[in-house]
Amino acid sequence: MKFKRFLSVAGSALLLMAVAANGTPAGASKLQELEKKKEEIQSEKASIHTEMEEANQKINEIKSQQAEVTDDLQSLDQSIQATESKIKQQEGKIAEKKSEIEKLKKEIAELEKRIEKRDRLLKERARTVQATGGTISYLEVLLGSKSFTDFIDRLSAVSTILEADKSIIEEQKRDNEALKKNKKKVENELAQVEKLKKELEAQKASLASQRAKKERLLAELKDKQKEAEEYYMGLEEQKALLAAQEAAIKKAMELEKKRLEELKRQQQQQQQQHNNKGGNAAPAPSGSGIFIRPTTGVVSDEFGTRGGKHYGIDIANGVGTPVYAAAGGVVLDSYYSPSYGNVIFITHIIDGKTFTTVYAHLSSRAVSRGQVVQQGQYIGAMGSTGDSTGPHLHFEIHEGPWNDAKSNAVNPRKYINF
Repeated sequence: MKFKRFLSVAGSALLLMAVAANGTPAGASKLQELEKKKEEIQSEKASIHTEMEEANQKINEIKSQQAEVTDDLQSLDQSIQATESKIKQQEGKIAEKKSEIEKLKKEIAELEKRIEKRDRLLKERARTVQATGGTISYLEVLLGSKSFTDFIDRLSAVSTILEADKSIIEEQKRDNEALKKNKKKVENELAQVEKLKKELEAQKASLASQRAKKERLLAELKDKQKEAEEYYMGLEEQKALLAAQEAAIKKAMELEKKRLEELKRQQQQQQQQHNNKGGNAAPAPSGSGIFIRPTTGVVSDEFGTRGGKHYGIDIANGVGTPVYAAAGGVVLDSYYSPSYGNVIFITHIIDGKTFTTVYAHLSSRAVSRGQVVQQGQYIGAMGSTGDSTGPHLHFEIHEGPWNDAKSNAVNPRKYINF
């Protein structure tokens, strides 16, 4: 778009300048045409200004969205940190419960030993009773007393034994039930803690997923911002280019006005001479040749060599040899290219036709984009910059706008005698 805009406005500026240079009458209609083109450029500048405002608004909207996403990311980070803290707390509780369970297991093991010991004691007593045929009873023990004191002692002993047996059985039951109950309680608590930990881990995973989405969104927004800013910069370049072309057209109009004034003066002078001598006025001088040779030197490579991929003529000479504009026009671009090195593109409008000339591998450039140049004007110096093996000027002529495919490149010998 930018390239086409440049060619359009540059062509308008050059059309009249080229016609004037060739001496062809242009007249007031050409001034009107340039004025119309100037108005078109001003309108296009206003349109670009609107586009720039819209692009700037879009950039601000994207930045606002980025700020919101960044806030969301910070909030998610805080939630993730809080969840991780809770998970650590639950892990601590799990460790405590597992420790309690291990302790209970040891207590159960000790109790089982005591129960086993009690079982053996009760079994031994039972075997003793069985060994006596069941004839010895606690009553016989009491009746075998030798005195009242002995009776009291035996009664006390029997009561103690009976009470001890009963206590052993009850204690055994209580301990067993208490341990089982406590173990069940701790196992339930452990299950709850582990369940809560799983829920927290699921919550953390969900938060992490949300954060990843936000990060992707933020990356997309950054890409969009970059694209929008590049677009905005492109509009700025177009605006500057149009301003340069507007200035070029104004200059062309001034030149044309001067040319018309000079032409009118010459016509009046010729008319005066005609009136004085009674003869016919001599015709206005006309230009000769479309392009001139851009520099001095020896042609070192012809058009169409290198398998048809050489789209110009190479003229070899020393570094610093002056290079001139082959025709009047407007500088389309002037910059450094990895392949062309220092390169200048000039657009020309000659007899209503568009041409583009290219001057590559320069050691220096003396003109800039949008500048109006005259035929034979110094534009730079020969060099060996870019993809070059020695000092020379690579010169191209394109019939029409320059394009990457170089589909309209022609042999410069078609227009210039080398």
